[in-house]
Amino acid sequence: MSKPSYEEILDIKRKINISDIIRDYVPLIQRGKNYFGVCPFHDDHNPSMSVSNEKQMYKCFVCGEAGDVFNFVKEYEKISYYEAVKKVAEKAGINVNIDTNFKPKTNNIFSRQYEIYDISNKFYQNNLNTTLGKTARAYLKERQISDEMIKHFQIGLSLNDNNLTKLLSNKGYDDDLLVKSGISVRRNNTIYDIYRNRIMFPLWDINGKTIGFSGRVYEGNDQSKYINTMETDIFKKGLLLYNYENARESIIKQDEVIIVEGFMDVIRLYSIGIYNVLATMGTAITNDQVNLIRKLTKNVILMFDGDAAGGKATNSYIEVSKNIDFDIKIVRLEENLDPDDYIIKKGKEKMLEHLAHAKSLFDYKLINSKRNLNLDNPEDVSKFINQIVKELSKINDDIVFDLELKKIIKLTGVSEELVRSKIKRDTKKNVVEKKPIRKKVRESKYDKASNLILYNMINNNDIILYYYDNLSYLPNEIDRKLASEIVLFFKKYNSFNLLDFITYLEDNNELVKRVSEIDDLKIDKISTKEEIDEYFETIKEYTKKKQIDELSEKLKNETNEVVRKELAKKIFDIRIKENK
Repeated sequence: MSKPSYEEILDIKRKINISDIIRDYVPLIQRGKNYFGVCPFHDDHNPSMSVSNEKQMYKCFVCGEAGDVFNFVKEYEKISYYEAVKKVAEKAGINVNIDTNFKPKTNNIFSRQYEIYDISNKFYQNNLNTTLGKTARAYLKERQISDEMIKHFQIGLSLNDNNLTKLLSNKGYDDDLLVKSGISVRRNNTIYDIYRNRIMFPLWDINGKTIGFSGRVYEGNDQSKYINTMETDIFKKGLLLYNYENARESIIKQDEVIIVEGFMDVIRLYSIGIYNVLATMGTAITNDQVNLIRKLTKNVILMFDGDAAGGKATNSYIEVSKNIDFDIKIVRLEENLDPDDYIIKKGKEKMLEHLAHAKSLFDYKLINSKRNLNLDNPEDVSKFINQIVKELSKINDDIVFDLELKKIIKLTGVSEELVRSKIKRDTKKNVVEKKPIRKKVRESKYDKASNLILYNMINNNDIILYYYDNLSYLPNEIDRKLASEIVLFFKKYNSFNLLDFITYLEDNNELVKRVSEIDDLKIDKISTKEEIDEYFETIKEYTKKKQIDELSEKLKNETNEVVRKELAKKIFDIRIKENK
């Protein structure tokens, strides 16, 4: 394998449409020539990222993230630039021979922990396939977990020994790190395997890397049904969703996700052909998890366990996500069953029926609002109406609104006019919160001149060498670097093309982002040579001003009279030249 050349990377880029790759990660909606989606690089609730096939670039108009397809995959998956090139090529069905190690290694202080979990996962899977895994395999078969499911979800087995800790120690991982990673436990100055005689379910981060385990007892009288990895540097339950990487493609394709509580629910639903499922792993839903879900779809079916705790989890999700534009539906399973047990007990068809008739958020709240109320009692009717009109007023679709209004009237016998009047009064009480207006930072004339120079450089090849011969300096360091790279690119390839230049920059995010900003400037026309000269003069004025400011500062702090006179003369000479 070898490092791909610039020309090879460019060839890959020219064979794909950026939107086809990005929609594997984020749902995109076409508006005109461009596509729009929720930006995965900041806490985005409404589509603010634009994707252009024409420019082969993406750009977020809120956080400013921008680049080409390789930059997107690199940033999304937190992988190296060459790994991203390889992944894009594979997605497009292009055969490549890339050594991903050619990328300068990122300073990932947790890489050793990722390695430990990768080795452990393979070790446990191997255990299950040995003669020592016979009883565990029989248990899984009894639980209707097929060999295909075992392979897909990488299910393994920990044995009642200390062999994993010994293996990792022999590979050079020190005791403190093994304990810190949650793989081993220390007793009497000796470390041992923390998981013993358990069926092992790996837990992954959003990019599919193993970062933890849940070990389930399958024989004996151990009171702890599950042992889960403790919170570590790389395993934080509130930041993760089980099955995120595996389910991403299905969720985007179906534009819908089913949220469940446990990983066994995900596995069981997979067994009946339902793949667009994520699990919260039993934790209270967090803002981070909700935002991860929104990056994939706005259509959510909540199907937590059928008991009171599951109802609480459902209400928690609704509360945490109330300011995000989700379309939520709810399934509540009877007999307090979780989805795993429900499918085993009731079968596939009953589960599919539940999902097909999931309740709307309004209907769910309507049922909850009338619970413990007697609608034959006028006071309870009043209480119910006052609660439910708040939810009714949130419905924007006129047809849905009218249908739900009729349900309330039928339930209570209250007139339509009265309910509508309550909605109007309730709406008036809600004060619209004004969003803070971001103050525009005033652009200095030097910044404006720099922007115009760079804009003309990327749009007019003649200006590139003209800049090099007559100025070769910009006040801002990033702008200087960008201008320098543009000149070097032009000298090497005898022409300038923005799409090719971004590929040339590879993973220099700072310059990719800056050149994208320059390209987006609302400028009507390319400047004339006379106008370019004016921009150059403005920059030269800045240079002189900076020199004078620096010399004046030195003069202020200098005590030696001879040096002071020399500094004063330099300032005088610059000003004389300035006025010539």
